[in-house]
This record gives sequence, structure tokens and C-alpha cells, in this order.
Amino acid sequence: MLFIQLLAGALFLGGLGYLGLAIRRVLSFTPSPTGPRTLPPITVMVPAHGAIPRLDECLRSICAQDYPEIQVVFGLHAPDDEARPIIERVMAAFPALKTTLVIDGRRLGTNPKNANLANMLPAARHDILVMVDADVLVQPDFLKRMVRPLEDPGVGGVTCLYQGRPEPGLASHLGALYHNDWFIPSVLVDIGRREMDICYGAAIAVTRHALETIGGFKAMSDAVAQDFVFGHRLHHAGFKIRLADYVVATVVAENSLSSLIRHELRWNRAVRAVRPLEHALSIFMSPLVPLALLLPSWPAGAALAALALHLGLRQVLHRLLRVHFDLPPAEPWLVPLREALNAVVWARSFLGRTVRWDGVVMETGHGLEMRRSGS
Repeated sequence: MLFIQLLAGALFLGGLGYLGLAIRRVLSFTPSPTGPRTLPPITVMVPAHGAIPRLDECLRSICAQDYPEIQVVFGLHAPDDEARPIIERVMAAFPALKTTLVIDGRRLGTNPKNANLANMLPAARHDILVMVDADVLVQPDFLKRMVRPLEDPGVGGVTCLYQGRPEPGLASHLGALYHNDWFIPSVLVDIGRREMDICYGAAIAVTRHALETIGGFKAMSDAVAQDFVFGHRLHHAGFKIRLADYVVATVVAENSLSSLIRHELRWNRAVRAVRPLEHALSIFMSPLVPLALLLPSWPAGAALAALALHLGLRQVLHRLLRVHFDLPPAEPWLVPLREALNAVVWARSFLGRTVRWDGVVMETGHGLEMRRSGS
């Protein structure tokens, strides 16, 4: 009984410490949106797959940038991909913009996104490359904000926070809530304690020189998490990584809770593979379920007070994030459910190493790489 009480105490104090630090980081986060002194030519690379919700709107937002010289390269693996007619319609809507559609079925390694980018690279004309996911919505000043940190010659990569914009449905709202209430504060906590050594996949800017120095996309052909390996290689090659003062919006469209769990299980197993200690400690970001199971070992009054304090601080963070960031409206009733779901996905991530991506089953647990299951 004493061990259970101590374990509950450790979870409570760890969760309390994380929430306190997250609230502090949100309150102190003050981006400085100043424009760059120069506006070098940029190639925007948009790997796509499937007719995802709001794809037309996302691609149009990428093309409608307030920037003097850009090229937009779209990439598909198959000519019959459902995204193709949408991409071609968007390209036709911007006749003055330099656009290219690369359709190439070659698969360099096991990471499908990285393979798509590798196929697109020969079409890129400029020396600053901005990779943007196809489900991302941006404002016209996005590229100006992304390129500004690259004025420092020591910076090789720029990444940014991303928020979730949910489509209708409970699963989509829960998925977006994870981006908004767990991902954003966790990044702020992380960059507050160390030099950035990771990129976030929704949008990444890189110089061609930095990309070539780390071996190009070929060096990441089997990356278990392409954004993590991208940042890892940049950092270890001596390049600085900076966080842009911009938050892109990712469209979250999940048709069921089971699809959401499968999606997030892939993320969790990827994080477990590349950062095992941090993955294990992430339970302190979502300790509600284990606390509810362990706190009955405490006196009833103390247990209820501990749960109330945890839930109260979580709601404070939920509100503060919407004050300091342009996030979707508050949904306080979903926060405890979202935290419980986090614990379920976290626990399941320890029950195997396989992930399903682009219709292929692969295995993590091979360092920074993944392999096809059974190979």
C-alpha cells in the first residue's frame, strides 16, 4: 500500500510540475513578428497523397503567398492519386505562379513522405526549400515569417508550431485538442530547457546547402520520423534550428475514434523509437487515468483535492492557450476525455513496435530507422 501511495504521489507531483512549467512557458512566449531584410527565391515542396478534406483550400493558401518569387512543387506517387485533379485545378487557378507536379512511383526506403520529397527535389529551382504538408492552412505572410531566421548564416533549418483545426465529429475534435493542448505546450517546455535539435513536420524550411550537408533525403530514406531525423541530422552537422514566429493550422479529419487511435499510435511508437526516455516520461503530461486508479490509496479528502487541482490547472492551461494563440474555441468538457485517451494510446505503444503507414506495415525499434514488417 505504501508503494502505491508513493507512486501516486510521484505521478501527482510530476504532473503538477509539468503543468506549472507549461503555464509559465505559455505566459512568457512572446514571438516578435518582424519581417526579413531580404526575400530570397523559395521553392515550396508539397508532398500529397489522397483527396483529404479541405485539400483545395490548403493548397490555395500555400499558393497565395505575399512573396515576390516562389516556385511550388507538388508531389504524388501515382498518376491515379485522388489528389491529382485537385492539384491540377489549383495550379490552373494560379497561372502566374511557377508550379510543377511531379508524379513518380519510386520509393526510396520505407518512409513514404521522405520518398515523395526525394522524387520532387530535382524539380526544385531555388536554394531555400520549404516543405509543407498538404493538410496545412497558412496565411499570406507565412513564407516571410519562415524565411526570416535563415538570415543567420548559422541557421540551417526553421520549423514552426502547428495547431489543429478540426472537421466535424468527436474524433476530429479530440485529435485537434491534442495538437493544441498537448503538443504546443510540450514544445514550449522543451525549447525552454535546451537548444533545438528537432523539427516539426507540418512545415520545415531548410537551405539546400544544409540539406546536402546532411546527405539529402537519401540519408533519411528509412527514417522512423522524418521530421525528427531531419532536425537530428541538422543539429549534429553543426547547424542551428530555429522556431519561426508562426503557427500553421493543420486540418484534423478523423472518421472514427479507432482511426484516431491508429494514427496517434504511429506517432507514439515513433517517439518511443527515437526518444525512449522522453516517451516514457510523457505520462507526466497526461497522468489523469493512473492517478484515478492509484489515488484511492490516499485519504479520500486528499485524493479528491489532488484530482481537483490537476483538473483545475489543466483547464487553466486550456484557457491560456486560447488567449495567447489563435486556436479553435475552448472545449473544456473534452479535456479530461482527451487526457484519458492519451494514457490509453501511451500504454498501447508499449505493446508492439509495428506501425501502419500508407498501407504498409513497418516496424520501429531499429534506432532512427524503420523496416518493413517481416524483413
